[in-house]
Amino acid sequence: SHEEHEKVIEVVVKKVDGRIPVIAGTGSNSTSEAIRLTKFAESAGADAALLIAPYYNRPTQEGLYRHFMAIADSVSIPLILYNIPSRTGVNIEIQTFKRLADHDNIVGVKEASGKLDLVAQIVRETDLCVLSGDDSLTLPIMALGGSGVISVAANVVPRSMADLVDFCLEGNFSEARKVYYRLFPLFK
Repeated sequence: SHEEHEKVIEVVVKKVDGRIPVIAGTGSNSTSEAIRLTKFAESAGADAALLIAPYYNRPTQEGLYRHFMAIADSVSIPLILYNIPSRTGVNIEIQTFKRLADHDNIVGVKEASGKLDLVAQIVRETDLCVLSGDDSLTLPIMALGGSGVISVAANVVPRSMADLVDFCLEGNFSEARKVYYRLFPLFK
């Protein structure tokens, strides 16, 4: 329920107590609901919010732009967009990312389109922090200039995922590949 969603945010922020940043998932296919949840997360003390592209509705690129801008204009915390067209039915295209990147509150993207050309364009043409949204694409996304991953596998193998990201950030792709190939069956 909406109440449970808010309670989860409150409990996590309180339990973490500033030790690590909390990024609250506040996306919705309803702009007004996403604004309400994002405002709640901000008031609860979340450090940032993760906003999925509106699912089911399949908005146009202009619709995506207006949706995310309305949310960004309503809060002051950093926002990370979540591009996962296999789940939402819509892909955020590079021209839309470029327009959205102009907003001070929109700072990153959890990129799970599977389109490495798009990743390269986002890295090259915006100042958005690009985070892999698919564990199996972490190494290639980081090789293109991505900054990390919002990981599922890290719930099971946190040290190994941290090692993979650290090796990539250090430019040690030989060691990163070793970790990546060891983890690849888990990713799949």
